[in-house]
Order: sequence, then C-alpha cells, then structure tokens
Amino acid sequence: MSSAIQTRIGLLTDIHYDGGCPAMNRLYDAIALLKAGGVDALVVMGDLVNAEGEAHAKRLLQEVAALCDAYTGPTYFMPGNHDLDHISKAEFYNALGHAGNAARFDFETGGYKIICIDGNFSPNGNAYELGNFEWQKAFVPEEQLDWLRGRLAASLLPVVVISHQRIDKESSYAVRNHADVRDVLFLSDKVKAVLQGHNHEDDLIQAKGVSFYTLSAHADDAGPAVMQLDSKGVRLIRDYEPSFSSGVTEEANENNPA
Repeated sequence: MSSAIQTRIGLLTDIHYDGGCPAMNRLYDAIALLKAGGVDALVVMGDLVNAEGEAHAKRLLQEVAALCDAYTGPTYFMPGNHDLDHISKAEFYNALGHAGNAARFDFETGGYKIICIDGNFSPNGNAYELGNFEWQKAFVPEEQLDWLRGRLAASLLPVVVISHQRIDKESSYAVRNHADVRDVLFLSDKVKAVLQGHNHEDDLIQAKGVSFYTLSAHADDAGPAVMQLDSKGVRLIRDYEPSFSSGVTEEANENNPA
C-alpha cells in the first residue's frame, strides 16, 4: 500500500433528475453537504436525468451541471443508460459543459488511481445513443477491456474502479460480460474496491480481496456517499454528513452494507 494522504471522494448515482422542485432541492442539498464537508472530488456515476426528448435531455443536463457547479472541487461525470435515451455520449458531455470528455477515464488522487469504465455498449459493440439499446444487455467491449488492462498494468498505485452498471455478479443490472471484467480486475492484483450504481439498492460483495459496493439511488432519497482513501485502505461512508468524523469500514459493512 502506498503512503496515501487521506482523500475523500463524493459519490452520487442515479439522480434521475426530471427538473421538478423535489429533484432540484434533493440535488442542491447533496451538493451543499459535500461542499460543507470539504470533500476533495466528486464523481457522478450515471443516470443523471430522466428526459422526454433530445432538447429536454440537454436542458436537464445543463441544470444538473449548474447545480453541481456549486461544488468547487474537481467533478467527474459518467453517463448511464437513461442519459443516452435521446442523445449521444458526445452530446451528454457537451450539455454538461465538458465537451470532448470520454465516457471512460482515469485520474489519480490521494495515492490511488481511480478508473471509471463505460458499460454503455450493446454486445455487438455499438455504443448506446438515441435509445438504440436494451438496458438489460449492457456490455464492456474487448477494446475497452484492453484499455483497462493497460491502465491497470501501468499503475504504480492501488486502484478503485467505478462503473455505472454492476460487474460483481449475474444480474439484469450487470454488464453481460461481467465475469470477463472481474477477471481483468482480479488478475491485476491492484484493485481494492469497485463502486457501482444502476441497481438502486445498497449491496456489498467481497471476492478475492476486492470489495464491490453497490450504491442506492439518489432519486430514492439516498444521501451522498463518500469514499475515503488513505494508507489503511478504502472506507465507504454512506449518507454522508459533514459532522461525521468516521465512516463505515469494509469489514463493518458486512452488517451494514454499502
């Protein structure tokens, strides 16, 4: 384990923002909590909006971006299947004011590498866009698996992987080739934790030294989560409050799953 400086990353998934006042207030409050707590970065893990058409999707994404701008640290957006019902991934990032960003990416913080993967593909390799998909048939193409292998091999740091879809087990909420993705992670022997959304429920599965946390949906009133990284490992704090000085460790999550 590297001598990581304690770093906290805010996590929001499945916002399903529809422009209504309850959704707006819920997101405003979540961002205010993370800002007040001095969280070092924010990752929004997909399914930002529920839209009724192209123009509506772009307007909702602009509103989400404006609300998230109240948080002043680095913010990373990942698309989910609902975000691509009416637009492409490029249009998703354009609407958020992050033109040119890729849906798969990685960054380093606090002595860890964070790798965000993109499961928004069909098994034939076609990228999700304009609703050209069945959400139960998500897939991580071989080309992206090669990219993931390369990122893992090159990393001198322990790794956390973030995915909108589940990759921990067989499920309609998982990518179809979840076993292949897991094999890549296990073989690297560098991945300490995986964060997932999409399923709208808290869950924890531990396998081969990796903790797979599934986070419940912000749209269902789940508060923001915080992933704390330091030399002791990865700690997940659910329903984060700035007044909390400690969170739920991986071991404790067996009784209070992430």
